[in-house]
Amino acid sequence: MDQNFKDRGFTDIIDVSLDNELINLQNLIYQKTKHLLVTHDENLSINEKINLELENLPQEEFWSKLMNDINNSIELKKLINSDGIKFVFKKIFSKPELFEISTFRARFPDQKRAVYNWHQDEGTWYLSKNKNHLKKYPATLWFSVNGSSLNDSIQLVKFSHKKKLYNHSYVKGQGFFNIKRNKSIDLKEITTIETKPSQCVIFHPLTLHRSVPQEKVYLRPRYSVDIRYFDKNFKPNFSVNSIFQFKKFLKKIY
Repeated sequence: MDQNFKDRGFTDIIDVSLDNELINLQNLIYQKTKHLLVTHDENLSINEKINLELENLPQEEFWSKLMNDINNSIELKKLINSDGIKFVFKKIFSKPELFEISTFRARFPDQKRAVYNWHQDEGTWYLSKNKNHLKKYPATLWFSVNGSSLNDSIQLVKFSHKKKLYNHSYVKGQGFFNIKRNKSIDLKEITTIETKPSQCVIFHPLTLHRSVPQEKVYLRPRYSVDIRYFDKNFKPNFSVNSIFQFKKFLKKIY
């Protein structure tokens, strides 16, 4: 198992070796968003196109449709199931198996549903009523589609996976993606991820993370994919906040 994943809760930045899976996904995103972009030369490379700024901000309805279209696309499915992604997961798991939830994310300016507060992914699976989600402990590979900067990426908290599963509150349009006690976060241990397209970081299901808060509006959209695999032999030992345990008890009853 990757030592950084084990010790601090996430790997270093990893380059993912792909065939055409990324280019095909980028082209699909561009075709669906090009009418929103600044006036540009159609002969630009796809990497240049996918990094153009928006001339017109999308409406909520467009954002929802884009997310739905990409998440149901064959292009995304091929990326998630690619040999390159599986090879990277073998850095942490002996026998990685695909978890049934992997999600494309489009972070557009002023799109609040695309910005997540501090949370742990296990906070969602812990309360799930779907038996396929329980006790799988999938690791998340945060894959960069068009690159990320210190202004529009994600932040991870080193060593937070060694503490406990915190009490999470429900956020409308997202799920259980907000821990109750932000005071438990050591600001000195926050790492902001910076990537190029086709780079990734893999983090532990209990690692605290969030979207980088934006102090101003950046007109370049950021595209990423949360890809999840698990290993039947990977069973982290952790304590659970008592209030969050009670929420699970209530879910079983109702």
